[in-house]
Amino acid sequence: MKIDLTPILNGEVKELPFSFTENVPAQIVDDRFKGLDMQTGGDLTVNGKVRDISGYYELDFSAALPCVTHCARCDRQMSFVCECASHLIASEDAERGEDEGYIVYSDRQIELDGPVYEELSISFPSKPLCREDCRGLCPVCGADLNDGECEHVKNEENDTL
Repeated sequence: MKIDLTPILNGEVKELPFSFTENVPAQIVDDRFKGLDMQTGGDLTVNGKVRDISGYYELDFSAALPCVTHCARCDRQMSFVCECASHLIASEDAERGEDEGYIVYSDRQIELDGPVYEELSISFPSKPLCREDCRGLCPVCGADLNDGECEHVKNEENDTL
């Protein structure tokens, strides 16, 4: 995902909107989301704009990636949309690129892949849940408690009556 800054750098426009939709290859998922139990469930969409603010170039974007993962409590496969948003300052100065909140551009283009995937990986929930009230698995027998009480709990209740 590259943004051509030529119209804004030439002073033709003060604001440059952009939009991307693309398939995320499995290799990118493996590299960028290493260690996360995640597969893509659809196309990545990125929308945003670059603004010329007195010689500075503000970059705002939001991204959404449909994902497939497993619930942290019951281990059911689940789908959700991982979303993020970011505000950066674009600079041609490579030293500025080391500062948080800055992105370096070169050859009149901003390469957006790195910031988008970084923000998405940070936004991915550490413990995704299939639903807010997921009851998880029984610690004794491993039954999914979302489907009802497990047999040994029912038997223990009958024994105490």
